[in-house]
Amino acid sequence: MPAAHPDAPLNLPAILIANGLGICLLLVLLFSKRHPARPRTLDGRLFYGMCWLNLALCVVETLSFMLDGTLFWGARALAILANCLLFFLNAVFSFAWVCYVDYKLCGSTARLRRMIPRLAAPAAILCLLAFANLFFPVFFEISPENIYTRRPLVLINYLVTYFYLTCGAVLVWRQQKKLQKYLFMPVLLFLLPIYLGSLLQLFHYGIALIWVSVALGLTSLYINLQNEEAYLDALTGLYNRNYLIRYLNYLSERSRKAGPIQGILLDINQFKQINDTYSHAEGDRVLCLVGQILRRCVSPKTVVARYGGDEFVILLENTPPSEAQRVRERLAQELARCNAESRAPYRLSLSLGTAAFTSEDLDGFLRAMDDGMYAEKRAFYQKQQAACPPD
Repeated sequence: MPAAHPDAPLNLPAILIANGLGICLLLVLLFSKRHPARPRTLDGRLFYGMCWLNLALCVVETLSFMLDGTLFWGARALAILANCLLFFLNAVFSFAWVCYVDYKLCGSTARLRRMIPRLAAPAAILCLLAFANLFFPVFFEISPENIYTRRPLVLINYLVTYFYLTCGAVLVWRQQKKLQKYLFMPVLLFLLPIYLGSLLQLFHYGIALIWVSVALGLTSLYINLQNEEAYLDALTGLYNRNYLIRYLNYLSERSRKAGPIQGILLDINQFKQINDTYSHAEGDRVLCLVGQILRRCVSPKTVVARYGGDEFVILLENTPPSEAQRVRERLAQELARCNAESRAPYRLSLSLGTAAFTSEDLDGFLRAMDDGMYAEKRAFYQKQQAACPPD
């Protein structure tokens, strides 16, 4: 937003370049080939909504700078309208950021509806004050010569904006640990350019850094969202097979420098029967439940991946074989607890195969886990047959 000093010179070429760069970045995001698929989800609609808001803010801010000090019929009224619109759109964008982060983390529209009344008040107040500024100075005033000057209350706008941005960062920090979800959300990369750009623009007149900084932040977020789609399993939220293979190749390259690595391959017993008897929707629920159980039984930094179908892999780095045994014991305890609390007409069980990865033989490592897992699975079905002999 234009700064307070009425005599400071404007550098319109620099403003046009900065906001022009922001507009170009946003147009690339909005009209990329992947665009039609993402807005079907609420987080996709919120993300692209923020992109459209950012685009509008780049355009309106450029217009407000171009009008500053310009005299023609209606210029002052247009300048007042443009600057009021800036404050209004800024409030909407900041609030949309918090909504996006919360839904991205929790995936709950019910939670989002409960949260909106509590968090919307600051944005609503800013919108009302921006509307009031059409009639009397609140955040800014414009002289008869069409010179823009900020009022002291403009700090409220910055404080509320920083409040929403920081709320988003706190939500990521708290909920990501609580929900134990793998997310490619580098909030620092999103927020840092915005904080720096807004502070510079707050204290220096004639530069336009806020909204191009936001465009850079959204671009960084978009790139990481693509990583998320490439490396996360959409159903369970765990890493997928693509990420696991890439990570194993990375471990293979540095295996001589790394400590001992233990791997556990898991398979859900009688999963096909659950799908066939109780529906694929129930099968999906079981996959998600097993993913949650696995995450509860290991540390937050442990790699847990859905290998394919109903198979999962746990990688334990810098750990002795005894740690893999402890994870197996925790899994057995957690499964027993879930089965005791479950009302499902079946009982969950897993077959596990464990192997150590101490060399560059990646195929051998996967094969050893697979052999161990199938040995347990054969034992499980033999036990089932012994318990229920044919007539």
